[in-house]
Amino acid sequence: MAQITTINKNDELFPESFRAIGEDCPERIYAMGNLDLLKSEHMVAIIGSRKATKAGNSKAYDLGLDYAKKGYVVVSGLALGCDAAAHRGCMAGDGGTIAIVATGLDKVHPHENIPLQEEILRMGGLILSEQPLGVKSNPTRLVARNRLQAALSEEVVVAECPVHSGTMHTVRFAQKYGKKIKAAIFPYDKEENSGNKFIITTGLGTGI
Repeated sequence: MAQITTINKNDELFPESFRAIGEDCPERIYAMGNLDLLKSEHMVAIIGSRKATKAGNSKAYDLGLDYAKKGYVVVSGLALGCDAAAHRGCMAGDGGTIAIVATGLDKVHPHENIPLQEEILRMGGLILSEQPLGVKSNPTRLVARNRLQAALSEEVVVAECPVHSGTMHTVRFAQKYGKKIKAAIFPYDKEENSGNKFIITTGLGTGI
């Protein structure tokens, strides 16, 4: 396992964007990989459903690739579906990617993404968590992780999600923190992309 660095709230390397969220700010974070990514000026969270359609995964990959080519660090959650596709798209564009996870850094959730985590580290990316070693994922920690994705990024972009989806937690956190919110536009309406339509039609965010 790669070296793990503990970064306390008052340390210089601790992201100012985390401090800015006040009571939601973690006291410390744990990092594994390229710490220089935390100094990046431009970060975007690209997120979406774990059970994304083929089109949704393609959107996430393309968004990751496009933002990487624009010089953004792509933030996501190492989940199946859109998260994994966004990480892979970013790396294909020679970009840096940060995976914020809901477990201790000695765990990988889901297990299917162990190879992806290894690839992220090999390609100069970063794995980040507020959970100490030994902690497993649960629904509460996954929602808490989502707030960190929104906080770290200047934009939150939804590749594909239903309107009733864990992805929408991240969107609500982004709204609370005053971040730009965008959602991929689809030429058809399906339950799988109903969250995208909701974001755009209600003015919560803009289409991309």
